[in-house]
Amino acid sequence: MTTWTVMLVDHDRLFSAALATLIGAGPFRVSTHAASADDALDLIADGEEPDLIVLALQDGMPEEIAGIRRLRDGTSARIAVLADTIADRSLSQSLKAGADAYLNKSMSSESLLRSLRLVMLGEVVYPTHVAGLLMAAANERPQHHNPTPIAMPPSGDLSKREVQILRCLLAGQSNKAIARNLHITESTVKMHFKNVMRKINAQNRTQAAVWAIQNGLSPLVTA
Repeated sequence: MTTWTVMLVDHDRLFSAALATLIGAGPFRVSTHAASADDALDLIADGEEPDLIVLALQDGMPEEIAGIRRLRDGTSARIAVLADTIADRSLSQSLKAGADAYLNKSMSSESLLRSLRLVMLGEVVYPTHVAGLLMAAANERPQHHNPTPIAMPPSGDLSKREVQILRCLLAGQSNKAIARNLHITESTVKMHFKNVMRKINAQNRTQAAVWAIQNGLSPLVTA
């Protein structure tokens, strides 16, 4: 199963410790903690290579937004902002600065983990009620960091085996590993993938994984 390393950025160590425990319940491993964006950049300069940076946003002041921008310029890691409240101004500015997600600290643990998985699959995650604002701000994002939008396909009528295939995909398994773990041939796995792609209108494995997460599927952990 794929595991992503996470750097937490927050001056509140007690909150960070609780968040680390929560995130550790998913496919993430918290590798380090930084008190500020500049401290995070120092750690990265010293050799830390997080896959994901979760940055706690206090009030969206200009210096906090500037910190997001410095992180974006200094690392290729995905950046998720975790805010006390959903504020249109700080959301749009966070996005323009290069954040890949703007999440609310009051969201459920399940929603948080699901959102972070989507971020790692290349999605930009944000509250649905501010979609219009986000699309306007997205035009001002740095060009080198614009992910290709993925249109979510309609739900399909999947068989039990096809659901298993998708859950194995979420666990980061290759076709060969899926075949071995489900005791079927690799050609059968490919056939199932072809059927799944057609049913959910996905163009590739990433779109299929995004669809699976947004439809409540979880990774299938096999022995």
